[in-house]
Amino acid sequence: MDIESVMPLLAGVLTLVISIILARIYLQKRKIYHLLWSVGMFLWAVSDFTQLYAMVATWTVPIYLAYFFGSIMLAGFLGAGTMYLVFPKNKASLWYAWFNVLAAIILAIVIIATPLNASALQAAVTGANPIKSPIANAIAAIVNIPALFTFAGGALYSFIKTRKAYALLIFIGAIIPAFGGTLATIAIPQLLPFTDFFGIVFLGAGFYLSF
Repeated sequence: MDIESVMPLLAGVLTLVISIILARIYLQKRKIYHLLWSVGMFLWAVSDFTQLYAMVATWTVPIYLAYFFGSIMLAGFLGAGTMYLVFPKNKASLWYAWFNVLAAIILAIVIIATPLNASALQAAVTGANPIKSPIANAIAAIVNIPALFTFAGGALYSFIKTRKAYALLIFIGAIIPAFGGTLATIAIPQLLPFTDFFGIVFLGAGFYLSF
């Protein structure tokens, strides 16, 4: 197993562990941002493990659909969690969380119902998008554009306001994978497993300090 395969394995294990810890913290403290972060990190684990499967074997339709769904929705739930952390009593946080839940339901229905050319997946790389559904791609944009501002921007706002180290770590952890995702969309996917992993490390540290 080469280094490019090891990185998504490590990232997947780490995100899954963080997701479980956040879920347990939610059950203890009942803070909604812990639950939303847990969902987001679980989706990130799905994204990493499906990347790993494609590297070791090949893309299949179910594996790619799971990868696409997890990759699209993870930032929305992480952003919703950060919104609740920064603005716990603001109705905008509630609306934004439900917006992501609704988007996830619609996206799941659309990608399951959209025919996908299995042969085209053989040439696909991580970060590529062979799904040609306008609705699915519109949802991806509608979810991810505000997610960058709510996740990274919310953490930065929190750091400026409170000077808490955990907020800065979450901000850094949000920016690094976003940069890797941008590179992946312009056909430079090789760095994505590395940017994901280092982003997760910063996020894990930030989440831990916020408990």
